[in-house]
Amino acid sequence: MSLIHRTPRHLGILALACSANAAQALEIAAGDYEPLPAGMSALLLYAQHAESSDYYQQGDKVSSHFKLQTDVSLLRYIHSIAVGDNAVVEPQFILPYGHLHASGDASALGQTTGTGDLILGAPVKWTLPATHKDVVSLAPYLYVPTGSYDHNDALNLGENRWRLVLQGAYIHHFNEHWALDTAADVAWFSHNDDYTATGATLKQQARYEYQAYLRYNLSPATQFAVGGGRIEGGKTQVDGVDQDDRTDSTYLRVMATHMLTPSWQMQVEAGRDLDVEQGFKEKARLNVRLAKLF
Repeated sequence: MSLIHRTPRHLGILALACSANAAQALEIAAGDYEPLPAGMSALLLYAQHAESSDYYQQGDKVSSHFKLQTDVSLLRYIHSIAVGDNAVVEPQFILPYGHLHASGDASALGQTTGTGDLILGAPVKWTLPATHKDVVSLAPYLYVPTGSYDHNDALNLGENRWRLVLQGAYIHHFNEHWALDTAADVAWFSHNDDYTATGATLKQQARYEYQAYLRYNLSPATQFAVGGGRIEGGKTQVDGVDQDDRTDSTYLRVMATHMLTPSWQMQVEAGRDLDVEQGFKEKARLNVRLAKLF
């Protein structure tokens, strides 16, 4: 069954999954929730490339040629402030910019280039008085609807709505070499009252994400990690009509991080989706991150 013959309304609904997958998931990387020393800042630049070709509806593959290529860059700034003897808060912002290109059965979606929604965050991180100094964190993130959006376009980097994410994380250090990073979050969405060219109203239920990474510190400068995550929920309605599009997907990630100098760090991450019940199945992903500490 080819999705290219679906109506413009259906294509607009599918495009929501495109933009959401492209730049809006709040994935962590192993080590992200290790606290920065109070007073330190970090400037990070991310480059992400991903390709999808399979599209699923309610667990059934409906196209093997519904192709989407995403290339997204993110600029992130973090500053650490002490709020106690063993706690810091790290105010930060994330600004995405990217290009989405659809082809094959998805060619009717076209392509777009622009900014994603500005993300503001303020994770609070506590270092526990455990033997190996475990870390617990609670982190609110607010997505501000500043990104590129045009209801006449099937693909958009911006969502034209507010999003609030509350993420909790815990790092357990087994010893100086091994650690387990875990995180769980819930996202709530405001309505998009200008959805598709017809000006429909999009409503979305809460969306949940769970992540875990086993991390190995080869040396103080180099670490490796493997893990992944699961995304559930997020069912939508368009003008009150249920779209039967609840997300249920699982993904795999492997990554390596290395301190190039005492103040410069590089991270390379690869991954793919393992199982998708609804939406695009990502067949390949490559992320590169460069960080400057100061």
